[in-house]
Amino acid sequence: MKNKKVLWAILAIIVIAVAYIVIAKPFIPKGDGSITVKVTDLDQKLIKEKKIVFNTGDKLTDLVSKNFDNVLIKDGMLMNIESLVTPADWAQYIAIWTNGKLAEVGIETLPYGDGDVLEFRMTVNEYAGK
Repeated sequence: MKNKKVLWAILAIIVIAVAYIVIAKPFIPKGDGSITVKVTDLDQKLIKEKKIVFNTGDKLTDLVSKNFDNVLIKDGMLMNIESLVTPADWAQYIAIWTNGKLAEVGIETLPYGDGDVLEFRMTVNEYAGK
């Protein structure tokens, strides 16, 4: 009798596991990779962080526009994202960091790959007004 209870318990666990997989499968994002995108203010305080699943060929500009609010890209530069806004006098701007290093290109041509961490960081422009 004890063996039957153990057998039923094992069977119940298997049924629950299969049901979970069947139910959860549609909610698991599918893609070729993922990136983590962070938006930080002048004090490097995190405003928003999001893990974004992408497919090969997806444009970074489209991924950012679909996953963040108040996105403005002008002439290949990220001008606004979330609460960060580049002022008209360019006293501050949004710098792009990739895996802890300052990016050397704008958002439209910035390469990215699976596991990359991108940060859009508000930065003081030392050359503004000079």
